[in-house]
Amino acid sequence: VAVLIFIGIMPGSGISGQFRAGSLPTWEVEQPVSMIFVMDSLPPTSGSLAAGNPSVPDEHLTDPAIDTMILMLAEKGIDLYETAETPDGIVGTEEIVIIKGNYQWNGRNTTNTDRVKGLIWRVLNHPDDFSGEILVCDNTQDIGTGINQADNNSEDLGQSIIDVVLTFYTKGYPVYYLDWVYIWDNVASEYSEGDYSDGYVYEEISKITYPKFKSPLSNTYISLRYGVWDSLTSTYDSSGLCVIDFPVLKAHGWAGSTIAIKNWIGVMTTAYSTERFGSFNDMHNIYYFGSHALVARTLAVTYPDLTFIDATWTTRQGPVNPTDVVNTNMMMASTDPAAASWYAAKYILTPVAVYPNQTDPDNPGGTYNNILTTWTNFLSDSCNIPCTRDSSEISVYDRWLFPDNINPAVLVSSPQSGETYTVLPDLTIHFSDDRNIDRGYFQLDGCESGWSEFWDYNCGGNDTSITWTIPDLPGGEYSLFFKVCDDAGNVNADSCTYTWEFNYQPYICGDANSDGTANVSDAVHIINYVFIGGDAPDPMEAGNVNCDGAVNVSDAVWIINYVFVGGNVPCDINGDEIPDC
Repeated sequence: VAVLIFIGIMPGSGISGQFRAGSLPTWEVEQPVSMIFVMDSLPPTSGSLAAGNPSVPDEHLTDPAIDTMILMLAEKGIDLYETAETPDGIVGTEEIVIIKGNYQWNGRNTTNTDRVKGLIWRVLNHPDDFSGEILVCDNTQDIGTGINQADNNSEDLGQSIIDVVLTFYTKGYPVYYLDWVYIWDNVASEYSEGDYSDGYVYEEISKITYPKFKSPLSNTYISLRYGVWDSLTSTYDSSGLCVIDFPVLKAHGWAGSTIAIKNWIGVMTTAYSTERFGSFNDMHNIYYFGSHALVARTLAVTYPDLTFIDATWTTRQGPVNPTDVVNTNMMMASTDPAAASWYAAKYILTPVAVYPNQTDPDNPGGTYNNILTTWTNFLSDSCNIPCTRDSSEISVYDRWLFPDNINPAVLVSSPQSGETYTVLPDLTIHFSDDRNIDRGYFQLDGCESGWSEFWDYNCGGNDTSITWTIPDLPGGEYSLFFKVCDDAGNVNADSCTYTWEFNYQPYICGDANSDGTANVSDAVHIINYVFIGGDAPDPMEAGNVNCDGAVNVSDAVWIINYVFVGGNVPCDINGDEIPDC
């Protein structure tokens, strides 16, 4: 009997729109079949690769979200790098790495290019020096749009997957892309049978199809099923090939959801649907999504070493709907594409989907429930692959896997420190943390007094700005001290080193000479300022008694009328005894 230890919060159902950070549940079971790693609030990426050339700074090549996810995986023994210390790591130094993205359509309906660039950069930075190749691949089929500049799901919409690849390639790195649509209808046999052409191998009994092709970088022969082919020894090296599954999360009108297993239709070819399956519809209904479980059959013989699921943007109704998307700002990883698909569909897609009954993997009789159950059962029962969609066999982890030892930061971004103000200003205050911000505090003039809480966030955000008005104060010079606390209890490294200084000089409207009252001498002061270059009102706002934004002779006339004939009080335009400026 599995013991479930819940270490997170279960999200509510029926949520639509942008997700609140902290909404993904985590739990742990004893001896799990599969582990899932989730991030429910992704930090901004490091910069854009839109230029697609060597001018892009190296500091733009990394992606903090990918970096964090790789650290999370390593905490549970799933190491990205194969080294002497981690011999079971996923990527060896000389391997050909296939990143199977989802690029059949365009825009937000494709795998996020910021996440892919980050993964490429991590692989290239193998601690034992990477000498292999990285290929970003998909089969966009005869109905797709191809891998092109419109595949720009990123923070900078000017950055496409083409730009990402070309940035690395033109910098001299072994990175390229390949759309298998060029061999969509090329029927081929394996290299072991003497066929060196690029094409799709088709097994008539099982109906499985998969690509074999020559690398555009090195002319290496690659069978996605058997590995790298050595023509001299006539042998395959399965250890020379690493496959990473990287779909984008979408609803799908036919399959319910398109996630990690469904992404493998882009490994197969849809060519010859009538000859092989009877019709295009039968190919999908009976073979792909029906009892034949063809997608799972193909996955089983070309099984990915690691699966990432991009949910930076999630398509609510798809697969081709570039506008009906929501910024869920999440990501997942697992070595089990079935478990990852189940979790992503249940906790990220279904709460925002237009047709949640179709996307819900636990809805009996629902579209995705039926299909994912069929696929998972085939992989588990027929192929003995350790995969599951049973929550009692899955452990789910987030960033709380490792201690939070990083202090949050606070910054007043506007207005400037050291200025003089006649009215108490509104401050724009920016808070940031590697995880979750909790509360903000302030105090006046030193660290001896206690801190006053002025802001309570406490909902999982790691980067935000607020507008805050300074409490009512008499005139004078002040230093405001700020600190911020995160959910782990960390505060600024030194609570009292961040200050914001200002001089507050409240004024009486009409008191142009600053003697504490508005009288005829102030009218004279303004007349001297206007006509003979005398001292300006101090502060200038005190002389703008008619609220027209300027100090001129009309303000002196207003004061004279107020003093001698009972006119309106300075700055009270409509006579309601409430200042209007």
